[in-house]
Amino acid sequence: MKNKFLSVLLTTILLASSFMSPKLSYASKSSTFIAAGWGTTFYITKDGTLWGFGKNDQGLIGGNNGSYVSEPVNLLSDVKSVSVNRYAVMAIKKDGSLWYWGKPAQMTVSEVPVKIMDNVASVSMDDYYSGPVIISTEDGKIYLMTGKEFEQVSHNKKVKTVLTNGSEHFFINESKELWGWSSNKNGTNGSLGVGHTAPVAEPVKIMDNVQFVAADNANTMIIRTDNSLWMCGAGDDNKFFDGSKEIAGPVLSPIKIMDNVISADLGNSYFFAVKADNTLWAWGNNDISSLGGSHLSSPVKWTDKVTSIAIGYQHRVVAKNDNTVWTAGRKDGVYKSTQASQNPLRLTATNLLDEPDPWAIAEVREAEYRKLVPIALQSEYTKIVNRSEFCTLAITCIEQINEMTIEEYLVKQGIGIPSSTEFGDISMLSERSRKDIMAASALKIVEGTSSVTFSPSNPITREQAAKMLTATAKALGNNTEASMPVFADSSNISNWAKEYIGYVFDTKIMGGVGNNKFDPKGGYQRQQAYMTVLRLFKVASGIQ
Repeated sequence: MKNKFLSVLLTTILLASSFMSPKLSYASKSSTFIAAGWGTTFYITKDGTLWGFGKNDQGLIGGNNGSYVSEPVNLLSDVKSVSVNRYAVMAIKKDGSLWYWGKPAQMTVSEVPVKIMDNVASVSMDDYYSGPVIISTEDGKIYLMTGKEFEQVSHNKKVKTVLTNGSEHFFINESKELWGWSSNKNGTNGSLGVGHTAPVAEPVKIMDNVQFVAADNANTMIIRTDNSLWMCGAGDDNKFFDGSKEIAGPVLSPIKIMDNVISADLGNSYFFAVKADNTLWAWGNNDISSLGGSHLSSPVKWTDKVTSIAIGYQHRVVAKNDNTVWTAGRKDGVYKSTQASQNPLRLTATNLLDEPDPWAIAEVREAEYRKLVPIALQSEYTKIVNRSEFCTLAITCIEQINEMTIEEYLVKQGIGIPSSTEFGDISMLSERSRKDIMAASALKIVEGTSSVTFSPSNPITREQAAKMLTATAKALGNNTEASMPVFADSSNISNWAKEYIGYVFDTKIMGGVGNNKFDPKGGYQRQQAYMTVLRLFKVASGIQ
């Protein structure tokens, strides 16, 4: 799996950790758009700005002056995700570059952001400064890092996301398999989820059909693609909720806890799950959450309208579906807190970076991972996609399938992009958008709205999306012949659209909207466009 250097590296990490004093932990998970540290809160707004406030004893918020920072500080621009621990911040920018400040692992301390590497997809840090950092790159590789060294961990499939809780390391690959291993040569604990406590020196598969994982040094939470939540580990003081009652821990293999979960987090035996109806539920340790006693034996509803939660050292950061950020718990990380502990949820910020709806998030994130969605379109997911944007998605899909630029693909097809266009209304668009529109037109994926206009900002309807998806498949050389299915609202479908709807329905690229209806004139959201372009990509590439 790894060369001798990595074996020495893991041993060094283990020996270093053996001299640490016992510590409480909060959750480790892949980078995201909200993060909670040791009395610090971080979040990313829609414009890509990373903000932070709270306890500043490690100089993570505007320099190493040690004073408490009560108002959010602008820390970095063009950021798409952030990961924090007690001593460091790591941020992935929109261009895929990874930056840090503070002191992660054995790296040199820095008060200002320092670039580490490019083409990073996800990053996770242990909650203590001398623990490892694990990284996945945009081409699906894994690297374990300490100091300024990066050592690749081999795996036979592309990796989508990574996680470390310090001694145990996890990753999810493109086949949605959860794998893990441990750097502890004395053995693992129940939180690795492999069914035993013997040493696990190299990655082993833990579970199939996984879309999310979060872990601390005692427990692990896993969300599968059917949105079921599974857990393993010690529970809270060896009291483990198994989905209906408490049992004795540790639980060495993941067991199902609840259904309809879209997000989760944990730390120091605090357990939180966000359900598909955007309700937030808590159980386990409850000493700072103001939900009754200090221990909750089963999940209790905390609040509504939640999309995600991050657990810090005795405080929580909550993202809500109106793009607001809320904080609760111990004073340090809670905005304008009024008491030392048990501060209820307080509005902290607005204009938070948005994310897809729960029913769309797994496929949208996969589309983004496969580079089918340009960075400029990775926001405003419920916005109706327009004609220009859909052209860019179609051309990007063709480029990714063929692993070549659209110019190279057109040459291969004996087609050239004209040096000028009759569409006078696209002159003010970006060069990329103009090129994509002209390429889509040359490939007969789309036509103008008149002989001299394209109407790039016009929204796409569902039947128009079906046509463009089918025409893209045809441009890729696929056989798109299909019969039109019978819908209850078939009379509302334009005659020109029927042959295209048959193909996307037969291939399961698009479906109906319920009650045997297609809703041909209905709007088509960005997130729906990303999901169906991903499905087209898989059909055309032969990916199951």
